[in-house]
Amino acid sequence: MSEPVESDASLLVVALDINSSAWARSLLTLDSALQQTIIFINAYLALKPENQLVVLASSKRQCKCLYPPENKNFVPEQDIQVYEQFRVVDVCILAGIKEMLMGAEVAAADANRGIEEGQTLISRALSKALCHINRVNESTLSKIWSRILIISAAEDSPREYISLMNSIFAAQKMSVLIDICKVIGGDSVFLQQAADISGGTYLKLDVAGSESLLQTLMFTFLADHYTREILYMPGNEQIDFRATCFCHKRVIDIGYVCSVCLSIFCKMAPVCSTCRTKFSIRLIKPESRSSSASNGQTTRTNSQQALSVSNSASLSQGTLL
Repeated sequence: MSEPVESDASLLVVALDINSSAWARSLLTLDSALQQTIIFINAYLALKPENQLVVLASSKRQCKCLYPPENKNFVPEQDIQVYEQFRVVDVCILAGIKEMLMGAEVAAADANRGIEEGQTLISRALSKALCHINRVNESTLSKIWSRILIISAAEDSPREYISLMNSIFAAQKMSVLIDICKVIGGDSVFLQQAADISGGTYLKLDVAGSESLLQTLMFTFLADHYTREILYMPGNEQIDFRATCFCHKRVIDIGYVCSVCLSIFCKMAPVCSTCRTKFSIRLIKPESRSSSASNGQTTRTNSQQALSVSNSASLSQGTLL
């Protein structure tokens, strides 16, 4: 694979988490975060005229592409104090988010059953981002380096684990970096894995200052592929690689894995609920020994060995512990 050079263009996909329930718990308001994010986006576009941009917004109920606009002939009101391209980006983002927030207020409470109010459809935004990147790569003759920036405010949704992991591995195969800026709450287990697997950067924001988001975006996530090779990027050494079970949607340390579809379960089951595969479980009973002291010790040893052999056989056929 070729190495990035300074003249290569970049494609940045920004996925904004606009879950109002999540932003309500933060000292940093959503309006202030949007203003700082737009300044960062304008700075990215000003770096190089060949740079391309896609902006997505995701909430609990929907995911929408804000820029580029669906109407190719969209022309906002002119402002002589603002560069024309910046004006188009600003109007599209603010108008699109306002429309989504107004629609969320009148949406049904059970629109996405299983997704709590403090959670967001990040996997849907990530899938749309990868589809757009793939379309641009196929239509562009010159090399373009793509990356995704997720500004996250919501909690992890265990329901999204499967689709999210599929998107992460797709991004790794496409050499797309996934950068994560976690604004609110604790660390996200899923997004930590996304940044580590794809080679991106995960950074949890300190919202003590009103301009902390803009400072973080400028100094950490503005650099492209070429610039990152000569910079010392912040890293996260304490990454939680635990998986989420498919049965109860809980993060687990030890579980069972279906050998057919790789579904993860916290408890042993005779049939995989995902692919309906029936597992073959055979238990080896220990042989009976005499009641003498020496033979009793041998019996316990042989029993432990037999149980170990039994577990390995069953796991190799159906599940993995």
